[in-house]
Amino acid sequence: MLHAAIFDMDGILFDTERLYCEAWRAVFSETDYALSDELLFSCAGLNAKDTRAAVMAACGSEFPYEACADRVRDRIFEWMRESGPPEKPGVRALLDYLSARSIPVALATSTSEKSARWMMERSGLARYFSGWAFGSEVVRGKPEPDIFLLALERLGIKDSSSCVVFEDSPAGLTAAIEAGTKAVFVPDLVTPDREILAHVWKRIDSLEEAASDRFFSNM
Repeated sequence: MLHAAIFDMDGILFDTERLYCEAWRAVFSETDYALSDELLFSCAGLNAKDTRAAVMAACGSEFPYEACADRVRDRIFEWMRESGPPEKPGVRALLDYLSARSIPVALATSTSEKSARWMMERSGLARYFSGWAFGSEVVRGKPEPDIFLLALERLGIKDSSSCVVFEDSPAGLTAAIEAGTKAVFVPDLVTPDREILAHVWKRIDSLEEAASDRFFSNM
């Protein structure tokens, strides 16, 4: 029986992974450093600390990471201030479905609390969520399970197997699986390897596919 649902934000609720990729490519083009797709996609789902570590390892200790990250954030929020975060298909259909059945919902995102709360409030989706967990609140980010365990704690859920997690990144799916939840893969920019996909509960192309009793009937 479904007792709770947890959502990643970027790539699941909002189509922002593409915006981040465009912004990072634009910012890198203004430097003397090269940004490979391998590095870019390897950062999907990581928190700020782990993203910084990955970029610095690839680019070297002289890379001006903080300045570039600030410029990326400025670009992203300049794009979103006018029209809001771009929602992924089926977001409201699924959240309305869960709300109608009084299923508690939490957000577990590697994005900073300030940015995530702004995006959730700006989009009008914050009202659906009763639990919040941010990457800055845990020592170990995804692919470790800590952020999902924190979200479960804040929802008051002790049986993780009764909770479904919607994720798009390899790191996020690994974290959800390690937390003992039922991981649902919703493809975005990066396709996880077969080893990870072998352990996901279900794969869907849109969140709207989960907005039905049939989807959760075999929990």
